[in-house]
Amino acid sequence: MAARNLLLRAVSAVIGLPLVGALIFLREPWPFAVFAFVVAGLALREYAALALRDRPPLERAATIVIGVAFAAAVWWRPYLAHLWMMVAVMLIGAVAVFTARSEDMATAGARLGATGFGVFYVGGLIAALPLLHQESAHGRLWVVCALAVTFIADTGAYFVGKSVGRHKLAPVVSPGKTWEGAFGGLGAGLGFMFVARATFFPALTPLDCALVGLASGVAGPIGDLMESLVKRSAGAKDSGNLIPGHGGMLDRIDAVLFVGAYVYLHVRLLH
Repeated sequence: MAARNLLLRAVSAVIGLPLVGALIFLREPWPFAVFAFVVAGLALREYAALALRDRPPLERAATIVIGVAFAAAVWWRPYLAHLWMMVAVMLIGAVAVFTARSEDMATAGARLGATGFGVFYVGGLIAALPLLHQESAHGRLWVVCALAVTFIADTGAYFVGKSVGRHKLAPVVSPGKTWEGAFGGLGAGLGFMFVARATFFPALTPLDCALVGLASGVAGPIGDLMESLVKRSAGAKDSGNLIPGHGGMLDRIDAVLFVGAYVYLHVRLLH
C-alpha cells in the first residue's frame, strides 16, 4: 500500500510539476495568479465540505466565492488589503445572518468562525504566492524556492519519520508524525536552500537560506498539523481525492500556504 501511494505521488508530480513550472516562468504574471485562485477555490471547496458539512450549499458556496475573491482582490491591489478584509468580514457576516436557522442558533458563533477562518486561512494565505511571483526581479525564483523547499522538507520528514521515527510530534492531531521526521524535514529544507544558492539562485544570501529553510521545517509542519486538526474534527482522513497519492487539494497545499506566506514576508521585509 505504501509503495502504491509513493508511485501515485510520483506520477502526480511528473504530470503536475511541468505545468506549474510553465505557469511560473511565463512572461505575464496573471496566468500564475489565476492558477493560484483556482487552487484556492478547490481547497476552499474541500474546507467547506469539512468545516461546514452540515450547512446549506449556499453557505458553503459563499465561503468559496468570498475566499477566492479576497485572494484576488489582495493580489490586484495589495495596498488596499485592509479594505478588502473589512469587505470580506461584512460579507461573511451577511451570509451567516441570512442563512441562519432557528434550530442551530446555539452553534451560530462556531459556524461564523469556521466560515471566516476558511476565507482568511486559504484565501488570505494563498495570495502570498502570486504577490511573491511579481515582487521583484527574482520573484519567480522565490516562488520556485517556496514551493520546492516545502515539498522537499515534507518528503524528508516522511522518509526519516518512516525510517527512525519513534517520538510522536502531535499524537492527538496526527499520530503518524514524529519529532524525528520533523527534524529530518528541517534538515532537508535547509539543505535544499543552500543547494539552490549554489546552483540556480545565487542571489540568495546565507541568511535567506537559513531562515527560509527553518520556515520550511517549522511553519510547514504547523500548516500540515492545522489542516489535520480540521480533518480530524470532521472525522475525515483526507480533505478529498482530487490528486492521486496526495488526497485533496487542501492536503497538498496545507504546508505551502504557511511557507509561501513566510517567504513573501521575508522578501518584503529583508530585501
